[in-house]
Amino acid sequence: MEIERSLEPLTKSDLKELYEGCVKRLHEYFLVGQGRKWLELYDIKQPLAVALCQGAAMHYHDKTNGVKDFDVWFFYPFNKKHLPYRTYWNWDYQNPKFGRHPSIPGYMGRKVDVLVRSIKSYADNDPVKTIHQFMRHENTTSSKELAKKAVVMLAPERLLGKVVWYKQKI
Repeated sequence: MEIERSLEPLTKSDLKELYEGCVKRLHEYFLVGQGRKWLELYDIKQPLAVALCQGAAMHYHDKTNGVKDFDVWFFYPFNKKHLPYRTYWNWDYQNPKFGRHPSIPGYMGRKVDVLVRSIKSYADNDPVKTIHQFMRHENTTSSKELAKKAVVMLAPERLLGKVVWYKQKI
């Protein structure tokens, strides 16, 4: 099924599948690939928070936005040097219920973008507060763009599916 925006509801099971696929994709780069150099500064297995953001996150919350693609963000505490913030990794989420976007070639399902950010403004052991501080205090293009839509937690697991941000003005 080819459709620009899937209106199928996202479930916690879908969120968990997205999270697991993104972890796998990041590990391919950071643990066994070219990104191993970052392991001196960052524990890639221990992000502060992982969240589904932007349009798909809005759809999870409002059930009307639709899903064009998925944007999953991994937030880490800044350590001497920022993680590659202009780089992102993709993978093909082939859950048939979401179909395929007709103008994104090379994917059997929906494209998933995996992004990492090392952030200076965070709260130890409080992922929700970390997201809020990033949105309100980092003052970056990314934080401003993400604030315009929604953020749904993927990790830690106890927060899976919690909407922690929805179209707030900063």
